[in-house]
Amino acid sequence: MELFVSRLLRLGVIVCGVAMALGLGLLWWSGDTSSPFGVLSVEWVLWGDPFLQPSHVLFLGFLILVATPVIRVAASVTTYVSEGDWVYAAITGTVLTILRLLRRSPHPPASCTLV
Repeated sequence: MELFVSRLLRLGVIVCGVAMALGLGLLWWSGDTSSPFGVLSVEWVLWGDPFLQPSHVLFLGFLILVATPVIRVAASVTTYVSEGDWVYAAITGTVLTILRLLRRSPHPPASCTLV
């Protein structure tokens, strides 16, 4: 299981790095330094107007970086259930539920930067 989780985390960081490098390359090539203001949402990052602006790609890389540990927790739940380790599956499932509730909260705690 540790090998699977480490590969998953490594893949998330690599994909994030590629997206960030692509965003920086687009920024250098286009010279577009415009940046959004206000509350950012996942929908804006994925379907903003127009798509593939440097700011979109950079924020997508950041979103992937933030989502990687959450995906790791979800993969751990699946792995623990498949191995029949119910105690760790319950603990990890509780952590995943808390992460999901933080995402749905209309007013997240001050220390939480997920929007």
